Amino acid sequence: MLEFERDGAELFAPVVGAEVLARLRDEFDNMNLKAGGRSFDLSPIVLDLLSSSGGLGQVAGGLSGGEGRPVRVLAFDKTPETNWHLGWHQDRVIAVKLRKPVSWGGTWTEKAGVPHVEAPVDVLRSMFSLRLHVDDCPADNGALKIVPGSWSRGRLSDAEVRAVAETGCPVTCAAGAGEVLAMKALAIHGSDAALRPSHRRVLHVDYCTCTLPEGLQWALEFNPPNT
Repeated sequence: MLEFERDGAELFAPVVGAEVLARLRDEFDNMNLKAGGRSFDLSPIVLDLLSSSGGLGQVAGGLSGGEGRPVRVLAFDKTPETNWHLGWHQDRVIAVKLRKPVSWGGTWTEKAGVPHVEAPVDVLRSMFSLRLHVDDCPADNGALKIVPGSWSRGRLSDAEVRAVAETGCPVTCAAGAGEVLAMKALAIHGSDAALRPSHRRVLHVDYCTCTLPEGLQWALEFNPPNT
């Protein structure tokens, strides 16, 4: 069984019921994820999930001592038409409001009009993600794989990431609908293409417990509802 602080990942029991999952599936369908993934709008149901009393907010609060704030919300769906393979990697990129020079020389990109930059290691050590499975995600449906304990090695080069994955003991994180996979940003992870692709809808939320350095600001403006 994976443990968050030891392994860098942990699977949590369902945090939402069938009604909320059905509403989320409708929202995913309305997004028409032709490329498999994109930023998710902060609709009322998502805001409720992220609030301190919501299903994701409670998990995040428990993992971070109440210090974690959501900084990016994404939607992913593997289908027969968008059935991708994701190589071993670490999550190193953050979404910010404005591009500006930074002392650590992070590489800049732009996704859907939003500036993204590779974050310094101190920020990455303060980040984790929660992945709410909107559908059942067994091992043969492209479930995420992680290398336990790999987060403790810090930020690695691509070659180092591959070497750790090849010598480690990856774990496939199969999950049921409503379950939440928590994962540290520096945990090495990937996924295979689904052997029996159907929907594999995931609401992915990045959290951070620190402020950004050098005047950078998170792109996500999160105003939680009263709880």
